[in-house]
Amino acid sequence: MEGKRMTLTAGRRILNKELCDKLVQSASLTINCNVLITDETGYVISSNDQQREGSLHEASLEVIQARHKIYHDKSAAMRLVGTMPGMTIPLFLEDAVIGTIGITGSPQEISRYGTLIQQMAQVFLAFYSQQQTSAQMDYRKLRLIREIMTFDKRIHQPEEVYNIAYEMGIDLNLPRVGILVKHIAPEGESAETEEADLLSGRLRERLAGSFPGEQDIICQMNDTEFAVLARLPEGKQGDERDRLLETCRALEKTAGEEGLRLQIGLGGPVDSLEGLRRSYEDAGFVVRILQSRGPVQGCLPVEDLILEKLAAYLPEELCRELETGLYKKIFESRKREEVLETVDHWCQQKFHFTDTAQALHIHKSTLAYRFRRIQENYGLDLYDFQRVMALYLLHLRHKLN
Repeated sequence: MEGKRMTLTAGRRILNKELCDKLVQSASLTINCNVLITDETGYVISSNDQQREGSLHEASLEVIQARHKIYHDKSAAMRLVGTMPGMTIPLFLEDAVIGTIGITGSPQEISRYGTLIQQMAQVFLAFYSQQQTSAQMDYRKLRLIREIMTFDKRIHQPEEVYNIAYEMGIDLNLPRVGILVKHIAPEGESAETEEADLLSGRLRERLAGSFPGEQDIICQMNDTEFAVLARLPEGKQGDERDRLLETCRALEKTAGEEGLRLQIGLGGPVDSLEGLRRSYEDAGFVVRILQSRGPVQGCLPVEDLILEKLAAYLPEELCRELETGLYKKIFESRKREEVLETVDHWCQQKFHFTDTAQALHIHKSTLAYRFRRIQENYGLDLYDFQRVMALYLLHLRHKLN
């Protein structure tokens, strides 16, 4: 009984005015007859004759009770409220009758259309039912991920989040990695709404193919971003992370070949609720770094951005102290950007002189001159590891902000 009530409730949501109008229009165009649709109580939801909407179609009550189609000739129709000669067909969702579809005309003329219209209606219902089920699951996933993202053990009860996950068949204690996947448009371009919806649908399909496990959680966060809480693949300890990274890089490559340009950030592997929040935050941090480098696709784990993460958490007071003290001349100089760019590439190229010159697109003699000028004007020896790295971290922090 409880299951039937739930099905009828779902049926009321599916048999909304918009869907019924589409079904009435499609059916009447197909068979060139007047068509109406009622709910499970026999009241008309949609009809070619709009004056009949909201009225009782008494013939439907008999059909709902009998659970099969019934013909009504002129004399039978006259005895029933709101009924015209024709045929009335039950509409099923699972095993429950959630409404009826009525066709006006003589039984001889419309009998051959009964099965066709019933099948058409059931296809409509199955499609919209699947859409609603998918939308409900998306909402539950979004709710779960938001609960994880905002979880703080000092003020939240973990049991509440675990219960939400349990109802979805999700075990939050399994080892997972938080992943953020962002679709980016080419520089200077912006996708139209319809195109964005199409791209999101294609990306959802690719993600479902890359993370097909029952314990993988995939959720669309907005028009361009998907969150994935991916279970670590089974294998030798230490190999799981590499295999997951390979999966993400294969996804980026395959999507790129299909015109989907992705930025993918991976957090660290975790096996707890609070760990999942940190892992997903790290994934978002990686995507921010990729975005700061311009509209280029890429896939990085947070472990490749250790210095960037350190820079992001430098105390504000310490940064001001260094900028107004030790590095004051540099930050107040008109050549500030040139100095910081030199330091940036010098550190990124691991203090390799020739590689740094190539990265800056200048000759080695020009770089040597620049080194001398920086030391003379600002008192910074670029071979002084501690001072250079401190300045590099300050520069990274500015780029992140």
